[in-house]
Amino acid sequence: MKKDKLIHEFNKINENSTLKEIQEYITKMMEANGFHNTPLELFCYLTEEVGELAKEIRKTEQNMEMDVKKEYDSCLKYEIADIFIYLLAMCDFYHIDLLEAFQSKEKINLDRDWN
Repeated sequence: MKKDKLIHEFNKINENSTLKEIQEYITKMMEANGFHNTPLELFCYLTEEVGELAKEIRKTEQNMEMDVKKEYDSCLKYEIADIFIYLLAMCDFYHIDLLEAFQSKEKINLDRDWN
């Protein structure tokens, strides 16, 4: 898929897009960019992004110590978006419909006694 077609596909995504449509876009984006990662690679990237999110959360909490001499240029919403992208990429690799997985897992959770 050419970059202009990918941009066209991206521009279709909006607040009314379904999770499935977003997941399909991520599949196209990964293919268009030549990303052919193994599950282990995807998991490592996902884990790295979770670490970056942790660092970003630490930056937002005033009582957590940070290296005051280091510049941090990340953004909380972008770190969450990166996690979402890698999660959907893993779903694609394993042919998992994330919405269906969420719904079936939440049915199990709703039957649990959390207290």
